[in-house]
Amino acid sequence: MQFRSLDEAALAAAYRRRAPFPFVVIDDLVVDPDALLALVDDEGLEHYQSDIFAFDATAPSLGPGLAAVREHFTTQLAPVLARITGLPLARADLRAFAYRAGHYLLPHTDHQESLGRLLAYAYYLPSPEPPTGGELELFQAQLVDDELTAIESVVMIDPRPNRIALFEVSRTSLHQVREVLAGLRVSLAGWFYA
Repeated sequence: MQFRSLDEAALAAAYRRRAPFPFVVIDDLVVDPDALLALVDDEGLEHYQSDIFAFDATAPSLGPGLAAVREHFTTQLAPVLARITGLPLARADLRAFAYRAGHYLLPHTDHQESLGRLLAYAYYLPSPEPPTGGELELFQAQLVDDELTAIESVVMIDPRPNRIALFEVSRTSLHQVREVLAGLRVSLAGWFYA
């Protein structure tokens, strides 16, 4: 797996000035994104559903192909992203997700103090059925007495192939995956940790 070279200074400036919280979107990240879709096919997916989500995903324990991708994210991508974000990123985790028509992930924050998540990401793979819907939506929110209030949609990020969306994890980094209306949204997603 090979990542394209990035204009780190421009991405760092964009990351710092974005609202509602620091985020950056990078297009054309991987040299051969089609090879990654084959790894997801090899891994297999299971259906997961609760009151806030419905999607298909790989098991938390990865097979050798996606484990190697996770290692590339840790050794090659984390140092670059640490320079862009100013966060002390040391390791990544990863799962593959497939959102089919009717799948979604309702508004939530990934912040859990004990886990040490610093930067969330979604890397979008080429889909055999390009999705309608499935945008990553970012919300402006305020924290009042430990409750998120004044919630307002601010940014919608399309799930374009070979694009990665990254955002800083905090108590107010409220986001969701909008319902997929048709097609298939495939991504590798997870977090970078200190």
